[in-house]
Amino acid sequence: MKGNEVDCMLLRIEGQGGDRLAPALRAAGAESVQDVQCAPTAAELDRALAMLGARRLVVAASVGGLQLALGRLMRRGELDSVETALLSPAPPSYLRTLGLPAGEPAQVQLAVSGAARLVGVLKDDSGGLCLDTAELRPWPGAQSKWWLRAVVDDQPLCDGPAEALTVRRLGPAELEASVRFGRWRRRTVRGRSLQLACDEALISQDGLDRPRPRTKRTLWSEPKLWNLCLE
Repeated sequence: MKGNEVDCMLLRIEGQGGDRLAPALRAAGAESVQDVQCAPTAAELDRALAMLGARRLVVAASVGGLQLALGRLMRRGELDSVETALLSPAPPSYLRTLGLPAGEPAQVQLAVSGAARLVGVLKDDSGGLCLDTAELRPWPGAQSKWWLRAVVDDQPLCDGPAEALTVRRLGPAELEASVRFGRWRRRTVRGRSLQLACDEALISQDGLDRPRPRTKRTLWSEPKLWNLCLE
């Protein structure tokens, strides 16, 4: 799709971007724009996505809201087929390295005239995904030292007391995991997948905290899963 051949659904999560975005997309050449506002809940997102049809999905959201929308697309089996564009005042650093512009005018133009290609995300063994950064830290109220065992591919990262673990995207098939042991001590390993077991942990992915403590998690890179407009 190029120029004014594009029909768009503008999905504004929690009203992100205000009423100016739909006119901006039309001015950039979109043939039609369906403006849909949505709360960041599974039911609301599923209702909105059911109306998408063959249109390009333009998501105006925070990183956390975008992650929720893409998670629902993945559960529908459409993450690698639906053409998706992003309008965000603070795009994730990983997407900026792929070429997503930071300014709204450039993002709007890309949403209308850009070509989509498959890019990667981090998946986890709970059926979720992560776009940029995940963090694990002790569950609030824990009294004793937090124990963590983590392996990146076949490289040991940690097996003992720790303070926190951070995972971030580096490339289409690479992640970086870093464990903080204290104020001055860290260990960092790069690879494709991370396996960990730990005392009860609070897991945050793209700034969204999971509601229950976890003691196990596997994260891995899927290099070609999300059909994103970048060119």
